[in-house]
Amino acid sequence: MPRHVLDQGVVSFKSEGRLLQELGLRLVASPEVALVELIKNAYDADSVCCVVRLADEDQAIIVEDHGHGMTLDDFMNKWMQIATSSKAREQLSERFGRPLTGAKGIGRFAVRYLGDYLALRSVAHDEKRGHLTILEAEFDWPQLDATADLSKTTVHYKLFSAPTGASTGTTLTIRKLRDGADFVRSRNLRANVLRIVSPIQGLERGHFHRDVGDGALDPGFSVSLPGDEPAVDANLADLVLQHFWARLIISLSRRTLTFSVQFPNRRKPNVLTLQTKSTIKQGLFADIRFFPRRKGVFHGKEVNGRVAWSWVRENSGIAVVDHGFRIKPYGFQDDDWLSLDLDAAHNERDWRSAIAKEHFPISAEVRSRPGDNPALNLPHNFQLVGAVFIESARTPVSTEDNDLIPAMDREGLLGNAGFKELREYVRAGVEYLALCDKKELVRREAEEAESLAESAREDIQQAIRTIKESDTLTGADKARIISQYSALAERLEEQEEYSAQARRSLLTMSLLGVVAGFMTHESDAILHDLSQAARVVESLAKKYTALEEVAALLSRRVVALREYIDYSKLFIKRQHSPDGEEFSAAAQVRYVIKRFKSFADERGIDVRNEVPQDVMAPAVPITAYSGILVNLFTNALKSLIAVRASVKHPRIVFRGWNESGKHVIEVLDNGVGIPHEMRKRIWDPLYTTTATSNNPLGSGMGLGLTLVRQVVSEVGGTVGLLATPPPGFSTCFRVTYPLT
Repeated sequence: MPRHVLDQGVVSFKSEGRLLQELGLRLVASPEVALVELIKNAYDADSVCCVVRLADEDQAIIVEDHGHGMTLDDFMNKWMQIATSSKAREQLSERFGRPLTGAKGIGRFAVRYLGDYLALRSVAHDEKRGHLTILEAEFDWPQLDATADLSKTTVHYKLFSAPTGASTGTTLTIRKLRDGADFVRSRNLRANVLRIVSPIQGLERGHFHRDVGDGALDPGFSVSLPGDEPAVDANLADLVLQHFWARLIISLSRRTLTFSVQFPNRRKPNVLTLQTKSTIKQGLFADIRFFPRRKGVFHGKEVNGRVAWSWVRENSGIAVVDHGFRIKPYGFQDDDWLSLDLDAAHNERDWRSAIAKEHFPISAEVRSRPGDNPALNLPHNFQLVGAVFIESARTPVSTEDNDLIPAMDREGLLGNAGFKELREYVRAGVEYLALCDKKELVRREAEEAESLAESAREDIQQAIRTIKESDTLTGADKARIISQYSALAERLEEQEEYSAQARRSLLTMSLLGVVAGFMTHESDAILHDLSQAARVVESLAKKYTALEEVAALLSRRVVALREYIDYSKLFIKRQHSPDGEEFSAAAQVRYVIKRFKSFADERGIDVRNEVPQDVMAPAVPITAYSGILVNLFTNALKSLIAVRASVKHPRIVFRGWNESGKHVIEVLDNGVGIPHEMRKRIWDPLYTTTATSNNPLGSGMGLGLTLVRQVVSEVGGTVGLLATPPPGFSTCFRVTYPLT
């Protein structure tokens, strides 16, 4: 059945007057944001100041500026037109060339958030009329809200000629305040407004720093609020910011992203430059100062330390400054937009940003060492004072525009790709700061240790000279005391050499994991070649009897090597196995003893497992448990080999039991023992007593006991050397794990 058209034509959108209420009450999130929107209008009008004050016994708010004001044409075609595109077309202010902050033509309706009545007065130079004019208009918002058709709303205005010499500018008088005047007198409101409109002076703005506009230098912009206290010393910010512990500069320009970390006592900064494809069209520039509570940050400086730390606390955080104004909530109190406080509180051991993980990753070995892990050195928000300067897209090209775009309620930026990039770049910069700071701390510690050692050497030499010149000491006393001081000097030199050797070796030690993995991977080929060689020698021994002993020894060595490699391969395999179940302690001890049984039997060392079959080890990583036993077992074997000529019945015993919520395992031997003066040093990294010994098990690297203590600590246990071993033994290491 054909359809008949009953009517056709075009229709336009209609709106009720309460749209103005929605614009005022829904597009602004708080009183300070509403005030800032009006203050931004003064900034865009090239005013040098904006004064906010109370009147009529605190029943009215007056916002006054000395900008270029509004003509009648401006009022009709800009102020009275919702979402006007005039500011979108204009990029800079008329006189000082300030980047305009407004774009959508709705920010002025923030006045609706503050009160129900507005009286507008604006003085401007009207070029069409050739003289100054005074424009006055009144807005009764509830009455406008009640209008059924927004196009039928009317606002009364008057236009006068202004006297010659009158000052241009705009005054907004807001009455019938929304919640009385209490929110205007609020100290927090005043502080928050000032933090938004007055970003910290003394920070560099990079390519966002401008002094342009018809040849006239911008004199700056200030804001006065009700209840303003006496201004703080204008130089305080500069003084404090100059005495940073470290300074981070982040610059994104076109496709080049640069991180630069400068320490005051270092000539050259640490610089990392990357190439990236960013959706942030205008780039960004960040100046962030790091103020950790460390000795000497403000000591001996021209600023009082107590005052300086108070200033840092009040101004801490990393702000985001868009077109010269801060964006809430970034960098305000209790804001953690970079997750710095979150990760610091949780002791996160790896970087969060993808940039850091790719360009300066933390190895698994370093992650497991809290003292060396730079991620655990991540600054807190309260230790940082800085700002990220941007220029957001004032008018998005389309709904798919991924540039930095302010949220409609003026709280933050849209969480699009541009904002995610911004957060990634700044977070990566702070992580690079943590990395450089960790290296700087290590360098300073080494310098301080060297300085202390040099001072100690000088003190010792001075003491020796004083003793030699003494008239009250006998020759024998002088010789005895000088001998003691000389021995002290030798011990100091020994300790310095040990520390230097440790530092030189740490890098090499970090490569051992790679070497171990390679060796176990290549082990099958190595064993195959050695087995073939052993068979060849065994075949030749049938003809040449002199080779029989060599053939037998070689066969035993191949069997032993196969056992060691099988154990290593199993150890590595178990690294990737899930933990979470208890296991038999006696079975693990048996397995470890079996690996080295032939070695011990050849040397007459009696090895016993006295761990009862029913003793269960807790659900710790089995590789860690086994690795600790291997380290302690091989240490005991080395100890017995060193004194096997003087020990009639060399023996090693494993003991274990569970009691009082703890699992205990002991490794005892009757070898050389550990002298009292060495009992503390055996736990030091790279300290070894077998570095030069011709031990069949190989010379020690000095990492075994260090790693044992670290691994045991990681699972909540303890390891120690008993001061008095059980009768019949010279050494007893005891490891204790919690059973839960």
